Amino acid sequence: MTTRPRVLALIPAYNEAVNLPAVIGDLRRRRPDLEILVVDDGSTDGTVALLRRLQVRWLRWPERRGVGSAIRAGLRYADNLGFEAVVRLDADGQHDIQDIARLLLPLHMDAADVVLGSRFISMDAGDEGRPGPVQRTLGAVLSVLTQRVVTDPTSGFWAMSPRAVTLLAEHHPSGYPEPELHLFLSRNALRLVEVQVRSQARLSGRSSLTPVRLIAAGARVLLALLIVPLRAVVSQSHD
Repeated sequence: MTTRPRVLALIPAYNEAVNLPAVIGDLRRRRPDLEILVVDDGSTDGTVALLRRLQVRWLRWPERRGVGSAIRAGLRYADNLGFEAVVRLDADGQHDIQDIARLLLPLHMDAADVVLGSRFISMDAGDEGRPGPVQRTLGAVLSVLTQRVVTDPTSGFWAMSPRAVTLLAEHHPSGYPEPELHLFLSRNALRLVEVQVRSQARLSGRSSLTPVRLIAAGARVLLALLIVPLRAVVSQSHD
């Protein structure tokens, strides 16, 4: 007999109290096998009181540090408790819970260390259409630098193996980390694959990934071009 692996659904959140009940409810309904951890990045909208009412596990920064720092805290939690995979998804309801199975499959088959949910592998899939010009530019630059195709450089829908969790628990980029994360994974020879996922409309509110922050993410990639190649490859062992 076989048992399902322990998988953590990691949700970084900043001022998403309006959306979190629906996201967590959907997770519990469709994937009751997953354990849930919300990392509150210094929210000011009553998120902590909400999480207590929802009876969900949570960590909290007293002030905002950025989504990358929130993810790193969640990965440390997962690494310390020995989870066999982590799925990172956003708190705004844009990710389809049914697609989690697609992300986990390459990990279960030992075909990848990290799986990225891409909205743009198939241009006919998803509600957001084609990537914008900044996303296309970031994807093209990262594809050249990592020598693998990057179609969705700002996706927040990931699945990670224990090896990736252990590494990123200490070295996950801070701030808005996704483009820089691609460089780090490539530098440390982690196997990354993309799978097609659907994109849903945000439940309410506005995305924190504004055009200005997209441009800032591009600037971080340019800076990372200088810094990441100079960093030593991280040495680690994982049974």
